[in-house]
Amino acid sequence: MELRERTLGRTGLKVKVLGFGGIPIQRISEGEAVKVVRRCHELGINYYDTARAYTSSEERIGKALEDVRDEVLLATKSGRRGADEVLEELEVSLWNLRTDWIDVYQLHNVSSYEAWDQIKGPGGALEALYEARDEGKIGHLGITSHDPAVLADIVREDIFETVMIPYNYLTLKPEEELLPLCMEGNVGTVIMKPFGGGAFSNANTALRFVLSRDFVDVTIPGMMTTAEVEENFNVALASHRLSREELELIERDRAELGDQFCRACNYCQPCPQEIPITFVLRAESQFLKRMGWRPGTEERISEALEKADTCIECGECEARCPYHLPIRQLLPERAASLADLLEARLSNQ
Repeated sequence: MELRERTLGRTGLKVKVLGFGGIPIQRISEGEAVKVVRRCHELGINYYDTARAYTSSEERIGKALEDVRDEVLLATKSGRRGADEVLEELEVSLWNLRTDWIDVYQLHNVSSYEAWDQIKGPGGALEALYEARDEGKIGHLGITSHDPAVLADIVREDIFETVMIPYNYLTLKPEEELLPLCMEGNVGTVIMKPFGGGAFSNANTALRFVLSRDFVDVTIPGMMTTAEVEENFNVALASHRLSREELELIERDRAELGDQFCRACNYCQPCPQEIPITFVLRAESQFLKRMGWRPGTEERISEALEKADTCIECGECEARCPYHLPIRQLLPERAASLADLLEARLSNQ
């Protein structure tokens, strides 16, 4: 059996519904990363997403897929807003990916109107990308964002052929306007964060939820082991219908997590006080809940709590958070709860 296939909007590209998100392979060895990407190709996954910001991800994908380049679709991104800068990054991406062209080249995290005005203004990135597309270095233009309202307005300008947006059963705002608008305008939809940054109770249910939506062309979960690749592949291969038990699980997650949970995107970092914000916000609800107390966990939590106490409430993290979390409020609350858990743990030893 093969994965279902959809057309990526008006690009005309045929994509399997399950793609590959290139963030996690930064965190493993190059050999393991190449092995994971090759396993994706063996299973028929044909859409591979990465970015200049993902350190070694482009290079590893390029090494893994160089000999099958004509069989896959490569997508990468640049966060640069000026023409010269984005062209520089494009050349680096071409070199890293070991290719002469990139199928979908995306402007990365355009989540404000100020950024968009800069991109499309004189000397902005957009004019450079038109030039690169005319030269054959880019097949299709895409854009990514964490703000569906901003992205919906950009889509109305009818410039981009694909959009990438976080969407899952707790991040539903894109389905109110953006995703139907893309469907109407034949704009390809690429979905990131189907697992909510690992916050959800069951990854298979989360993936099935996204795959069941007609307005989703391809979803790109991050994967860093062949076991994860095979598990996601089997979910994508099977029925996407959600069972009653899965619907109940989704409702429990909605009740427990609400909309103020950390998705582990790490845009809040670096903190000027070196506070591991993502870890503090996620340690209790995700790490301890799923993995329990492991060797080194107590020390890691203790160190994180010491750092959390140094918060100067500068607000830099909140300004960068694409989900507008009230981090200055959440951080001391989560730290206090963690401190209670740690004290109880140590007193029982």
